[in-house]
Amino acid sequence: MVSLKNKRIISYSIILLILLLIFCIAIPVIILYDPLRKTTSVRQLLPAPAPPLVQVPVPVPVSALAAAAPPPPVPVRAVTTSISCPPGYVVSGLGTCVNFQIDYNNCGSLGNVCPSNYASCSAGVCSNAPAVQLLHAIAIPGWDGSSSVDDAVVSLALPSNLSLTLYGYSSSTISISSNGVICLVSCTSVYTNAALPTTAFTGPTALALWDDLMIYSGTSQGVYYQIEGGTPNRTIAFEFYTSKFNASQNYYHFQVKFYENQPGIVEYIYYGVSDKGGSATIGTQKSASGPGIEYSMNKPNAVWSNMTLTFNTNTNTFWIKNGTIV
Repeated sequence: MVSLKNKRIISYSIILLILLLIFCIAIPVIILYDPLRKTTSVRQLLPAPAPPLVQVPVPVPVSALAAAAPPPPVPVRAVTTSISCPPGYVVSGLGTCVNFQIDYNNCGSLGNVCPSNYASCSAGVCSNAPAVQLLHAIAIPGWDGSSSVDDAVVSLALPSNLSLTLYGYSSSTISISSNGVICLVSCTSVYTNAALPTTAFTGPTALALWDDLMIYSGTSQGVYYQIEGGTPNRTIAFEFYTSKFNASQNYYHFQVKFYENQPGIVEYIYYGVSDKGGSATIGTQKSASGPGIEYSMNKPNAVWSNMTLTFNTNTNTFWIKNGTIV
């Protein structure tokens, strides 16, 4: 039989066991209980997440902002440039000067290129007549094929500080005869050629093809000139593109060139002469009494296509393109 003492021990043990069990159940419930939400959550047992980082802008000095900011736009003012073209030329849409009367690539109108079976632009029409060789040719006023010109003389003032020199004489105003002659003093309209020296011209004279030449209206025939280069190396070229009196189908096409850095030198370039100079006088002279340099006077086959004659009035000599002094 179990003694009273042992019964008490057993009873106390049972009571302690029950109390321990109650304690083990009650404590977690108390911990997990949320008095506001009346709920329990396992997340309450986890550590709270760290609050997100907030980037606080650092104030930038005003001077730094001014330096970093792009400069204000500069107002652009439209500039209108007026283009001045020489007589006979018009301003194209590209801002260049073109001559519709003789320009192969702008014949009669802007952008009208002559077909390959034509050699030139004559009076604004594609043609097989000789083409003007000067790229920026300026026509002597009235001598551009707008009207017929026969046995005429015109005076031309050259740009400032530019003069032509022959036989030691220089002039910035020259005289041009439509009969193939350029004079540094004055020209006459005499059309009947003669041997050199001749009393028909009194001062320093370049006679590239002295003959009875004529410019016919309704064509691109005329006398043109062009100045190239800069001081003191400028070149002035005169281009004669003519026919002959009562022979409109014959062509007399040549240039006369003067060089600023070679005073006393004159050059004749022949592109096409129908009778090869057989009825002309070619040369230079200082005065009516000489001295003069006569290359030819009514000489058959005196000139040919692309032939160049150079006259040195300082030494009274001349030579053909190959450099042979005659």
